[in-house]
Amino acid sequence: MDRRARKLGVALEESYVVVVASPVGDARRKAMIWASSYAHRNDGLKSEQAGRVVFLLPGTDAAEVAREVHNDLSPLLRHLVTVSAAGPVSGAGPIHRSYLEALRCLEVMGALGLSGRSAAASELGFLGLLVSDDHDVDGFIESVIGPVARYDDQRLTQLTDTLEAFFHASGSPTHAAKALHVHPNTVARRLERVSELLGEDWHRPDRALEVQLALKLRRMRSALMGREPLAGGHRTGADGE
Repeated sequence: MDRRARKLGVALEESYVVVVASPVGDARRKAMIWASSYAHRNDGLKSEQAGRVVFLLPGTDAAEVAREVHNDLSPLLRHLVTVSAAGPVSGAGPIHRSYLEALRCLEVMGALGLSGRSAAASELGFLGLLVSDDHDVDGFIESVIGPVARYDDQRLTQLTDTLEAFFHASGSPTHAAKALHVHPNTVARRLERVSELLGEDWHRPDRALEVQLALKLRRMRSALMGREPLAGGHRTGADGE
């Protein structure tokens, strides 16, 4: 790959994204012909692996590059084409690892019924965390519950504890209040603040699953680092939350 890149004038020390496009049926041959000119126009490389087109394209946002490939290729083929991406990477070393990550992303998309669309691991929520080789746990926690965790840290409140109690109580504010030894109105006020910080849809099934996973990962990580978050009822904020 490094030798081929140098021969074609592709500077691998720059930032690149690995893209895998999976067309179906008779569209594959047409996709391969298109891919050569597309890679040339975009100062990238292309190859074929198991009937899929694999690109190495300049870029810093894997999701954006995947969308561009999908949007350009789909109308041409008039067939379903699923596009996944991983990266960015620089240098020849990480390219194969990113290729494998993009393949896993493609498999997850198929399992989720997302065939015919584009995605990168960063767009797959907690599934993307499992797909990625980097396993950026801190990044996942920050993206899902970061505003709530920061609010607690800055104001010594108990929003994260309340969220954990709420989910443990199967979404019952009354039972959560009993577990936290506070009035149900207090739980209601805290959950309203959570909605302000995370958006009104945080308790919908898809986001709620991610919030619960982020809470569990945060508590597990804190315990392993010897700084277990304080249990419910041990923190009191100036605003009573």
